[in-house]
Amino acid sequence: MADYPYYNGYRDAVHGALVQQRHMDIISNNLANLNTPGFKSDRLIFNDYMTREIQTFHDQGSLKVTDNPLDVAIGGDGYFQIKMPDGETRLTRSGSFHMTTQGALVDAMGRTVLDENKAPINLNPEGGKIFIDSEGGVNQGNERVGALGVVTVKDKNILQKQGANTFLAKEGKQLQTVPATDYTITQGALEASNVVVVREMVGMINAFRAFESYQKAIHTMGEIDSKAANQVGRVG
Repeated sequence: MADYPYYNGYRDAVHGALVQQRHMDIISNNLANLNTPGFKSDRLIFNDYMTREIQTFHDQGSLKVTDNPLDVAIGGDGYFQIKMPDGETRLTRSGSFHMTTQGALVDAMGRTVLDENKAPINLNPEGGKIFIDSEGGVNQGNERVGALGVVTVKDKNILQKQGANTFLAKEGKQLQTVPATDYTITQGALEASNVVVVREMVGMINAFRAFESYQKAIHTMGEIDSKAANQVGRVG
């Protein structure tokens, strides 16, 4: 197979088409999460060894006012901590929270929101008005009931999406968090996704054009191969 005259061309064209297909998949996922609170967009990049990898961009999204007292947005550097059903702690930028009938503070999917000590935050369903200050302190009526556990990581490149708008460390890496300091909490608002529609659409168009070019190259090489085979057959 290595001596086949068009082998390298086929291989490169197929590889290029697959890369552009993956690129379009990533862009499609970004656009699908345009309205997901706290969503961070991904891009397909090549590292120093020319190996493609997905990189998440943690740029700040805009703040959208909801006036829901349990919606909170992080402005600046930081992540909320949530407890998964299996007990695992993950990070998220989505502050779309609500209170259960038992008073537990949970996220939109019912997962427990953790405080600064990685403990659940419990509210009183029959209690007074809830106020969350700029540092994440949670107050109900005249009583402070806890504080949102806002943390950060020194190297965001170790973070990897785990689905459901959450992050963990990449395989082989250890997630070491520290209390965040450079942030402000805004109550009654959510951080929008950082997806830039125009950039994504331009990227989609470019990726599709490149994909088509590779497809045409594969088709052309196939025709050349077929003609060469027919000529050999006639000579024989």
